[in-house]
Amino acid sequence: MRNGWMVAVGAAVAVVLVAVVVAGVATARRSGPAGQPSGPTSTGDVGTASTRLPTPDDSYWDPDRMRSALPAPMPTD
Repeated sequence: MRNGWMVAVGAAVAVVLVAVVVAGVATARRSGPAGQPSGPTSTGDVGTASTRLPTPDDSYWDPDRMRSALPAPMPTD
């Protein structure tokens, strides 16, 4: 009788160990190469980003703004 309980406990421990190893391998594969985290995962629409460009507004660059526009400064080291 005691031998049956030992087998059952041993089987339960083995199942838990296998589950931990499988979870660890799945996490390691998901993290990407060299332990770098993978890209962000989608958690649903949170309303913070847009994939559409705004409608062009031709009135922004009127002749006065074009006349006073200066080129961007060159970067320096």
